[in-house]
Amino acid sequence: METTNQESEFVLLINQNQGIIHKVCRMYCQDVEERPDLFQEIVLQLWRAYPRFQQKSKISTWMYQITLNTAIT
Repeated sequence: METTNQESEFVLLINQNQGIIHKVCRMYCQDVEERPDLFQEIVLQLWRAYPRFQQKSKISTWMYQITLNTAIT
C-alpha cells in the first residue's frame, strides 16, 4: 500500500510538532496511563481536520488549537 503525499506530509508534521501534543496531554490528563489514548485521539482529530487547513495561520498554531479543543472535550 502506497502512502500518499498528504499522508507523508501529515506524518512529518506530527513528528515535527509532537511536543505540542505531549504538552497538552500532560496538562489535561493527570493519569499517565491515559495520555497515549488522548494523544491518539488528538492525532485522529488533526488528521480529520488536515484537509481543511487553509494556511491562514502557522501550522503550529492550528495544531495547538485543535489539540487543546480535543483535550478539553
